[in-house]
Amino acid sequence: MRAFTLLELVIVLAIVSVVLTLVFPVFYSKNLSSPDLFENRVKSLLQSSFSFGKGKEICVDFRKNKVSVDKETLDLPFPPETLVLPGKVVSKELFSRYCFTPSGFTYFVLNLKRKEGYLILFTIFPSGQTQVLNLKESEEETLKDKVEKGRVTEWFSYYSY
Repeated sequence: MRAFTLLELVIVLAIVSVVLTLVFPVFYSKNLSSPDLFENRVKSLLQSSFSFGKGKEICVDFRKNKVSVDKETLDLPFPPETLVLPGKVVSKELFSRYCFTPSGFTYFVLNLKRKEGYLILFTIFPSGQTQVLNLKESEEETLKDKVEKGRVTEWFSYYSY
């Protein structure tokens, strides 16, 4: 019975390590761009804004396509168009960056423009519960109107999923 020499084992280990070095980043980068991973990251970030004391500041950077809670930042996959709060609509035409601190029971909608519609981040406070929705342009306008007027429950009764 013949055994492997130390040289043969070192050569095999070197080949395996080179292959893994080249292949691993390809699989890792594919996972980073997946929609599910983005959805999990945005939910985690916005849920971290929950606080029993004073709420944490949330900022939307319309120029850099980023949203941040305190010092933690997330790159957005699509450019943000509008941020809708009860009684207020903030657009990229008016602000390059907008920050707010949620207090009490409230919610907001962040609209991200895609080629074929909108990706909507709908967040309720103080829980930080976030839903990521894909909407057509007409549905997005209806949602913006309901949120701005503080009647978001009407929208969900029509467009429940």
